[in-house]
Amino acid sequence: MIDINEVKAIIRRFEEKEGVRGVIICDSSGLPIKSNLNINITEEVSAYITSLIGKSRQVCDALKEGFLKFVRLETSRGEVMIALEENLILIILK
Repeated sequence: MIDINEVKAIIRRFEEKEGVRGVIICDSSGLPIKSNLNINITEEVSAYITSLIGKSRQVCDALKEGFLKFVRLETSRGEVMIALEENLILIILK
């Protein structure tokens, strides 16, 4: 079970970092638990990231590279960092 106080503390910790545009925490299935972005953006980003994670896991399996832990994307607007934990997904837009 995910402790909501712990989730809020994680968001606060990353919000304080310079350049962070948004923080989303999802459960292991990709459903948003908490975010500092509006709900529409949160749901859209979560859906795309969940799809990306699924494809990335397929690549790891096909290449026999072990388990997926972290994904970092560089975009024209900044970075998207995705950390996969046992029971949650942390998405940081920087």
